[in-house]
Amino acid sequence: MLGDGSQPAVAPKEPTMSDHSTRRSARREEATTLVKSATAKERKELARDRERGEDLLALIERRKSVIVESFYDLGVALRELLRRELFRALGHASFKALLAERQVMSEAQAYKLIALVEHLPREEALRLGQEKAAALVAYAEATPEPDRPAELARADAPIGGKPLSKVSVRDLKAAAVAARGKRPARPATPAARERRQHAAALVKAARAALRRGGITRATVVVKGAQVVATFAASAVERLLEDRG
Repeated sequence: MLGDGSQPAVAPKEPTMSDHSTRRSARREEATTLVKSATAKERKELARDRERGEDLLALIERRKSVIVESFYDLGVALRELLRRELFRALGHASFKALLAERQVMSEAQAYKLIALVEHLPREEALRLGQEKAAALVAYAEATPEPDRPAELARADAPIGGKPLSKVSVRDLKAAAVAARGKRPARPATPAARERRQHAAALVKAARAALRRGGITRATVVVKGAQVVATFAASAVERLLEDRG
């Protein structure tokens, strides 16, 4: 007890393994409930999607050990999980949640591999190697010209005064940084739009939950893996008075 009669602040409790296990169990129960309420056709489609999603995750896990040779296959599998939204059949709210909860890989790495598949054919990507292929895609995205990574690779295009075959990964990254400072604003990528939409959905759900609890005015933002809500202490005091 402090001298002024107030209670000492208590640090927020970190989630335990038991908490994570409880949440996973809740998600599984929710998925089971959805299956029970679905029609026979919907259950069949869900089972098919769930099986396909598990197969893709198993492929990713197998190939992660030989990622130097198999990064393109990882990108293909990740792209299908994202495009077909198979994460929903697997009981996850979003692609980001799937990556984190199944410990697949970081979100940044997943979208980098997906970008490789979307912008480079397999042969060109394997010839360049994962890091250089990723750097080339980032460079093409940064330039104001409508450069296509595949065309740059096939033509051994000059970048910074040297042909691509002679350009290092570091050179490509430096060229991309320089190009970003010169380019006009460009439309968001599908991956960026998906992240923004997911964040907006989280904010909307958090605000609705706060309103149900009696907090009508709050600032809600998404910061990484956390949703942070800020509201006046007086709002909580009013709730305490009402309940008292």
